Amino acid sequence: MQRFDWNDKYSVGVKSIDEQHKVWIERLNSLSSAIESNQEARLISRTLDFMMDYVEFHFAAEESLMAAKNYPDLARHKGEHQQFRNTLMDLFMLEAEKEDSIGKIADSINNFQISWLKNHIQQTDRQFAEFLNETSAALAGTMPCRS
Repeated sequence: MQRFDWNDKYSVGVKSIDEQHKVWIERLNSLSSAIESNQEARLISRTLDFMMDYVEFHFAAEESLMAAKNYPDLARHKGEHQQFRNTLMDLFMLEAEKEDSIGKIADSINNFQISWLKNHIQQTDRQFAEFLNETSAALAGTMPCRS
C-alpha cells in the first residue's frame, strides 16, 4: 500500500494546521499498515473510528479559524470538507468483517484519501494560509510604529 510521508512541501505555514495534518498522515499510514499486515478487523475498525473523529476535529478547527478571520472562500472550503466526510462515511458504513470491505478500504486509501489530502493541503489549505499571511501583512502595515 502507498505511504504518505510528510515533508516541508506540505507545510502551509500555519503551525496548528501543519501539526494536525501530520497527525492525520500518521493515522492514515497506521491504517494502511494495519491493513497491509492483515491485522484483525477490530483493530482496523478502531483506527478508522479514530480517523473519522480526527477528521471532524481537524475540519472544525480549520473552519473555525477561517470564520474567525472572515475568509471569503470559506463556503467552498467547507464544501470540500463535506465531500471528503461523505466519502469517509461511506467507508465507515462498510462492516469491517465483510469479506471485501478491507479491500475497499485499502483501495480508498491508495486511490482517494492520500491524493485528496495531498491536493487539499497543497491547494485549498495553502490558499487559506496565503490569505492569512496577506491579512497579517496588511494589518502589520497599518499599525502605528512604536519607538
